[in-house]
Amino acid sequence: MNISDGGRRRFEDNEHTLRIYPGTISEGTIYCPVPARKNSTAAEVIDSLINRLNLDKTKCYVLAEVKEFGGEEWILNPTDCPVQRMMLWPRMALENRSSGEDYRFLLREKNLDGSIHYGSLQSWLRVTEERRRMMERGFLPQPQQKDFDDLCSLPNLNEKTLLENLRNRFKHEKIYTYVGSILIVINPFKFLPIYNPKYVKMYDNHQLGKLEPHIYAVADVAYHAMLQRKKNQCIVISGESGSGKTQSTNFLIHHLTALSQKGFASGVEQIILGAGPVLEAFGNAKTAHNNNSSRFGKFIQVNYQETGTVLGAYVEKYLLEKSRLVYQEHNERNYHVFYYLLAGASEEERLAFHLKQPEEYHYLNQITKKPLRQSWDDYCYDSEPDCFTVEGEDLRHDFERLQLAMEMVGFLPKTRRQIFSLLSAILHLGNICYKKKTYRDDSIDICNPEVLPIVSALLEVKEEMLFESLVTRKTVTVGEKLILPYKLAEAVTVRNSMAKSLYSALFDWIVFRINHALLNSKDLEHNTKTLSIGVLDIFGFEDYENNSFEQFCINFANERLQHYFNQHIFKLEQEEYRTEGISWHNIDYIDNSCCINLISKKPTGLLHLLDEESNFPQATNQTLLDKFKHQHEENSYIEFPAVMEPAFIIKHYAGKVKYGVKNKEVVEKALKVVEKAPSDFSDILGILLMEF
Repeated sequence: MNISDGGRRRFEDNEHTLRIYPGTISEGTIYCPVPARKNSTAAEVIDSLINRLNLDKTKCYVLAEVKEFGGEEWILNPTDCPVQRMMLWPRMALENRSSGEDYRFLLREKNLDGSIHYGSLQSWLRVTEERRRMMERGFLPQPQQKDFDDLCSLPNLNEKTLLENLRNRFKHEKIYTYVGSILIVINPFKFLPIYNPKYVKMYDNHQLGKLEPHIYAVADVAYHAMLQRKKNQCIVISGESGSGKTQSTNFLIHHLTALSQKGFASGVEQIILGAGPVLEAFGNAKTAHNNNSSRFGKFIQVNYQETGTVLGAYVEKYLLEKSRLVYQEHNERNYHVFYYLLAGASEEERLAFHLKQPEEYHYLNQITKKPLRQSWDDYCYDSEPDCFTVEGEDLRHDFERLQLAMEMVGFLPKTRRQIFSLLSAILHLGNICYKKKTYRDDSIDICNPEVLPIVSALLEVKEEMLFESLVTRKTVTVGEKLILPYKLAEAVTVRNSMAKSLYSALFDWIVFRINHALLNSKDLEHNTKTLSIGVLDIFGFEDYENNSFEQFCINFANERLQHYFNQHIFKLEQEEYRTEGISWHNIDYIDNSCCINLISKKPTGLLHLLDEESNFPQATNQTLLDKFKHQHEENSYIEFPAVMEPAFIIKHYAGKVKYGVKNKEVVEKALKVVEKAPSDFSDILGILLMEF
């Protein structure tokens, strides 16, 4: 595939050239170039192909899109637009570079029953299945056992043998390994052709453990268990940053929808895939370990009819890393969307949104201090490394890709402008600085008042009300209302809290709009019973040099997951064995109930004490720590540093983690200033105010 404009010009009315690979349908043809526009449908492209290649018009054909991450085939519906799908590909794929060769369109033939014809696939599957059965019966020699595909089968189970087995399998590109019904995945960081239609068919309706471990096997077991038991299912994906959680989620969603569609991508799947670049832009960021790390957890629920046909889906986000918006560690960046906007906005947009260079924003330039560049072109040829760019990244193309993805999900041009205006307002909000007034000790003022008109114009709120919300707070007592000035440190915290709440609520609203697009209102009109499979993609347990409240919440979520695992794998299973009179040697395991109670049990759990302390106007970091120490000094699951350090240590199931207590956020109802916003902007700002 290549594009007539080189992938750089706007895609509105340009004519593009699609490369379609017909395979065995047209022997001797590697690919067929087909001109198409943005709104050309797959049906129109196929008609052109039939005429160009002189194909049998009595047969039915479909287009399949192949992605880079493993060779899955996404079958396009007749009304889908291939050019729009193509514009969501990475820049390297659009420019025909070798690293993007896996992105392409294939021509496939459809069978009478609606399934896709894959040539010799069925015979290959029959031979593979027959060979497996003959080995089971002893007619063929068993392959030499060099590793175990289920760690439960290890003769000696300890840390050394477990890791050696995983390492040996990984050397042979076996990235999947079972632990009973649990699947361990090791990210290969390269293309492996183990996700094509051969594997989709191979794992269809097979018992877990019968074939080589694979993520398709987990999806297949969940799907058929849902249909047979008429009960909802859930798959939990957890791991550290860079372990491949998002890719694994994509594989699962593709397989779960394909199982009910006989190879066709449903409208649900198309929207989920189209929403991917949008969620990635607003929810992903460069970290020290991963250039495209998801900084939020998500739960995707795929709904089915009792017959197994997809009805719709629902997306919910968890634990968005709001602190990243106002502060980033060394060699890390803010969320992608800010860099996309600053690099890809047109001159008209730059003027309308008052955009600057990234180095001029406090929220983007807290670690790296370098001379200002005149334009984004200067970044492309700067040999000195910085955190504003990533090797191989084309921010202008990524901005166009984001614009198209937002359009596909249903964001109108006017709405997109409002979102970009809000993003610019957040960046300018971070540039507001404070100073103490000389004639009053407790009163503060804004050092750079010229920023206020810009923020108020971008948010479409009154400048006076914005100023008041940034420097004063309102306290209601019996019979009167007091307006008190913030102290200097409090004002900075409130400014950052305002920015974080704006961005968090914007992200919630974007997810809400995606769910609206996923909503199948036609199916909801019928009172039919529905079943579902949920896929939870969430951060794993981690311990950083500086652990904030958000990391505390993430590790607590994993603590609960570990408790659930203990309950179902150890406690309940062993109780069932005892009930049935089975001779069984009890397995000792670590019960982390005490750690969970320390954090969440009422009324003295840490979260409840934090909530209680936040309601006191004079509360400080030290008063919070004193309360923790007073209530839990004798608890073996919490420790306090010997030196005078604003921190505490929790003994989690995976080890001790130190959490810092600093910048206690004062969440004020400061943004009541925007309640009188114009009606055409209120649909966004109404959601944004929910946290205030």
